[in-house]
Amino acid sequence: MKIRILLCDDASFIRDLIKRTLRKFLPQSEILEASDGKKAQAILNRQAIDLILSDWEMPGLSGEELLQWVRADERLQAIPFIMITSLGGKENIMKAVESGVSDYLGKPFTPEELMQKVSKALVKVGKLNMPRQDSAARGGPFSSLDILSGKGDTLPGGSAEALTGSARAKEAPKLKGTALVQWQQSEYKCMIKTISIEEVVLVSKRAERHPGVFEQLSLTLSPGNQTRLAINNINAYVHSCAAMEKREDSDFVQMLLRFTALDEEQRRQLSSFIIDNP
Repeated sequence: MKIRILLCDDASFIRDLIKRTLRKFLPQSEILEASDGKKAQAILNRQAIDLILSDWEMPGLSGEELLQWVRADERLQAIPFIMITSLGGKENIMKAVESGVSDYLGKPFTPEELMQKVSKALVKVGKLNMPRQDSAARGGPFSSLDILSGKGDTLPGGSAEALTGSARAKEAPKLKGTALVQWQQSEYKCMIKTISIEEVVLVSKRAERHPGVFEQLSLTLSPGNQTRLAINNINAYVHSCAAMEKREDSDFVQMLLRFTALDEEQRRQLSSFIIDNP
């Protein structure tokens, strides 16, 4: 049975990560993409959809406004709607619930968390059979952290430890927030994999150009815990960089950046960041 999923997020990097997870664990799915709420409306008006995954903050029509529009339309109101967002405060969750959201997933998230939400929604509307109890033991979607965490996509050298030089990377931890890398005239949106007071490991989508080893750049770090503000203008250099998979067409890159010339305020902010995102 084909499952049509509408994925709405203005960040192409996030859409690519979600698509990769869905295609891995739901190969029978057809994924339609929209970069904002208006484009999602156009798709919903012309195509039958089984599940909607939407970001909250988008230009033009927001995820909340899209949700309200869907629930107000008799043709669409029964479609499961999962809100995926970094706005994880109680007030935001209550707004989504009041608007009729089916489920809520906070950024950053793991493939396991995503597939638990997606599977639950699809089972509820009869688009997916109830998973067997031993699925986790077989390495199914309820136990896999391989895509975003890097646990399954082995890095050159045999493990994530080869890149980070740190035993903590063996644990393949949950992603801890987002980062904006500014280098020369380019900007990269990345996910934070691990972080300490001295360095950060980032995962980004492959681009035409990447900063090389020892190149200087600037970072803005946004924690997964949205009660904290972003940390701006952090200077760093590229200590190492590697493809996430052992193939030349790997879609994702992992970079280890070491901080330079941190002032006292930045050190204080980083310490709070690390405590709040263990």
